[in-house]
Amino acid sequence: MAALTAPDGTQLVYDSYEATAPRAAALILHGWADHAGRWRETGERLRDAGYSAYALDLRGHGRSGGRRGHLSRFSQLLGDLQAFRRVVRLRTERPQVLLGISFGGLVALRYLETQPSDPISGAIVMSPWLGLAFRPPLWKLLAGRVLADLWPTLPIPARVDADVLSRDPAVNQAYAADPAIHRVMTPGAWREIQWAQRAVAADGHRIESPLLFLLPGEDRLVDAHLARAFADSLKGAVRVRWYPEMYHEILHDPQRDEPYGDIIGFLAGKL
Repeated sequence: MAALTAPDGTQLVYDSYEATAPRAAALILHGWADHAGRWRETGERLRDAGYSAYALDLRGHGRSGGRRGHLSRFSQLLGDLQAFRRVVRLRTERPQVLLGISFGGLVALRYLETQPSDPISGAIVMSPWLGLAFRPPLWKLLAGRVLADLWPTLPIPARVDADVLSRDPAVNQAYAADPAIHRVMTPGAWREIQWAQRAVAADGHRIESPLLFLLPGEDRLVDAHLARAFADSLKGAVRVRWYPEMYHEILHDPQRDEPYGDIIGFLAGKL
């Protein structure tokens, strides 16, 4: 475990899985309410394949500072990622790639659209949160719009049914019992996430880095079909891998060797 300071002074924590002679550095961004510790296996598999991996606890999540479940501005996450990249570059000068998971995939895509002066060598986005696979209750939508201005930091319960995460019951049980999962979202965060989703959809043409999309056919949390349509609209080196029977967390599936193989193949071919 190590730490860095975000541009606004918030302390951010990350885990490292460093290979002896890495071919690249993979920066792992977890999903909403999640934390870096749940992706230890991912870091270890990348390390064992010859890639150093660094998993960040996003602000307001895990061991990092910041109000739980809140975002003042989505752009803060992009500044955090830029600071994270600088810290990783001090540890290794190898090319950097992003691995964005769910909400982390949204962050990664927006970063790729807005940082052309500091290009990423490639990015992998898994089940990116470009839209929900279900419609939230109307009262939550209306309350969110009103409270985003009146009380943007109000923590509202945002629990996820753990059984929709993976086809592996042990993964879902561990998630349900994990005290580091915060299970809230503020109206301000919801507004910022919706803004970011619209911005990503509008600015996809700005992405120049090679991309690999990992999309599950049975995702009940985020709209995998919307993500696939977005990927298909992009120009350049974009590859989509579709796993028809998998749930939201592809890398926690009982058959996860397949997507891990796709990730390693993508990295080997691009770096």
